Amino acid sequence: MPPIDQILELLKDGEWHEIEEIAGKTQLYEFKVDVLTFLAEYDFIEIDTEERKTRLTPLSLSFLREIEDMEKEQ
Repeated sequence: MPPIDQILELLKDGEWHEIEEIAGKTQLYEFKVDVLTFLAEYDFIEIDTEERKTRLTPLSLSFLREIEDMEKEQ
């Protein structure tokens, strides 16, 4: 699974996740989690730089849930 897919899968619960947790669970080294910077730049995720946490934006979360619902219906 591509890194972006792994990250989005982890974040789809809508909760804040520590960047170190994401790096560990996706088996990416922290410096490779630059994908997060990309996702934040295009407003897919929010990053709390002080707490070193991230989560999906409400719009991204809603979009992913809609996709899951559509997949379940098929």
